[in-house]
Amino acid sequence: MSIKFKTITRKNPRDLTAPEKYYPSSVTGSILDLNELADLVGDGSTVRRNDVYAVLIGLVDVAKKQLALGNMVRLGDLGSFSINVSAKGKDTAAEVTATTIEKGKIIFRPSGNLKNMLKALSYEKVGESTT
Repeated sequence: MSIKFKTITRKNPRDLTAPEKYYPSSVTGSILDLNELADLVGDGSTVRRNDVYAVLIGLVDVAKKQLALGNMVRLGDLGSFSINVSAKGKDTAAEVTATTIEKGKIIFRPSGNLKNMLKALSYEKVGESTT
């Protein structure tokens, strides 16, 4: 199996007058939802699809609650999820308050095993240059 990619053109955001260059861009295959994941996990084990689905839904609910409490959620060989915040810098520490936080986002950090999977991938070009 290989990861499909196409060629796209992009401008240099630091120099908009520079000529566009060509870059590879991965092409997403199918998108699996929780139902399909439950089917696939159920097919590969002795656990029924409905039981897998219930566990996955429970996992999502618990992960949301734990993230909202400020905890990191580590899912073994998958990786970990945590909350990160962003704001404009202030001149003094006293100026940094909860109201200066502009937004929060969920950060995913893949495990070492998941990162190592990337080293074994092959790639296949599926089209000519597009914008």
